[in-house]
Amino acid sequence: MLNELKKELNYKSTENGAITHKTSNSYVLDYFAQGSSLRNRDKQEIIQIFKKSFYQDPLTTMKILFYSRDIRGGQGERDTFRYIIKYLADNHTDILNKNIHLISEFGRWDDIYALFDTKLEDKAIELIKEQLNKDITLEQPSLLAKWLKSENTSSKESRRLGNITRKKLGMTPKQYRKTLSELRKRIDIVEEKLSKKKYEDIDYSKIPTNASLKYRKAFYRNDEERYVDYLDSLTKGKIKIDSKTLYPYQLVSKALKYPSDEEKQLLNAMWDGLPDYIGDNNENAIAVVDTSGSMYGTPLEVAISLGLYLAERNKGAFKNHFITFADNPELVEVVGKDFCEKVSNISNANWGMSTDIEATFDLILNTAIKNKLKQEELPSKIFIISDMEFNQIENSGYYSWNRKQQRDDKTLFANLKNRFESNGYKMPNLVFWNVDSRNDNIPMTMNENGVQLVSGANPILFETLLNNEFVGAYEIMMKEIGKERYNCITV
Repeated sequence: MLNELKKELNYKSTENGAITHKTSNSYVLDYFAQGSSLRNRDKQEIIQIFKKSFYQDPLTTMKILFYSRDIRGGQGERDTFRYIIKYLADNHTDILNKNIHLISEFGRWDDIYALFDTKLEDKAIELIKEQLNKDITLEQPSLLAKWLKSENTSSKESRRLGNITRKKLGMTPKQYRKTLSELRKRIDIVEEKLSKKKYEDIDYSKIPTNASLKYRKAFYRNDEERYVDYLDSLTKGKIKIDSKTLYPYQLVSKALKYPSDEEKQLLNAMWDGLPDYIGDNNENAIAVVDTSGSMYGTPLEVAISLGLYLAERNKGAFKNHFITFADNPELVEVVGKDFCEKVSNISNANWGMSTDIEATFDLILNTAIKNKLKQEELPSKIFIISDMEFNQIENSGYYSWNRKQQRDDKTLFANLKNRFESNGYKMPNLVFWNVDSRNDNIPMTMNENGVQLVSGANPILFETLLNNEFVGAYEIMMKEIGKERYNCITV
């Protein structure tokens, strides 16, 4: 009976009434499935999700933590990482101390400031001092000086941290200011030239892509002729942009805000410069993109960007298409001469305010039945990119936890799977890609076949999800964090 009680108590409902799960039956997998989509969660809730995973498997959890922060091979989540390392510094000091040198490797040097006012503050200062002494002797120093806090900045908190840093390093205000200034010159950071209005010294082809995106309007406003020449060279293909540190949603976000013609040139080039994580894979995969009201803001931009990324690079039968789910789901064809035009056309699609995923699967199944399609003509894999707040399945008989009603013990997707099978079809494999985990909704448990649970904004996951045999959700997680780059993490 114990197992049945656990199973019963694992049911919950989404904000819109669908039956889902509280856990995948693995706290570690729960953390992986949500860990890169927690930006809108309370700090203590984030730490609680981490703690459950950590006590179950400390090493795997630490690897997920650094994967979620990894700006090159992972998901680039900054704030959630900082909340957690601050917690670890005071509560699992020895374990974080063993990995403290990796923080700047997977993230940025300013992540170290999360350890100020903790038991590891002195160790953090020691790391900074050691790297600073090295950098002073190097022609090409690290990016430490870029991220160290200044004492004369506008932010009160940054001034406080800068003051602590300077005092702990044993420098006078003048020494600290001159050291940072000299190192920043050697690093050749664009912010230094912007602050001194030395636009003529900026080589636009060598600016990091995030800075290029961030300061694009300032470049055009203050150095129009040279900047337009640079943009024209991009458009003509004379020079390329390497966008490996950008995320597709950053570009979609700007493209949705009515960019100028000059901005469009930059955005188009940056989109074209994104890494290709799909390659020659020709699997019949398609994205189902949540465009409901609860996805407003960054989650919607992430969902659209991932749907567009897959559709555009897809080599299978569903190339240049994705589906939105609503009361009346729509098959969206990606058309346009360039990235910005494609985004503009997509934004004119019928974005519903409903999260009726059932209608989307009914559309796929009914089309197959009506046209007597073979199994291989259906999508083999469906990427459901959403906040996982699905509508209650029609006639499910489930009314949250109202015990006066008889509840159907099948979750939304178990019901949909039965519907496919009763009509002679195998349900497509499902990838639940969480882009905004607000309520710990886990659509399926870890033992379900043909199901994956992932989160985040980086399309690098397509590389793992499309180029591997479809194994269980836990196995895919271990493939992702089992990469060689995470072998250095220890407990």
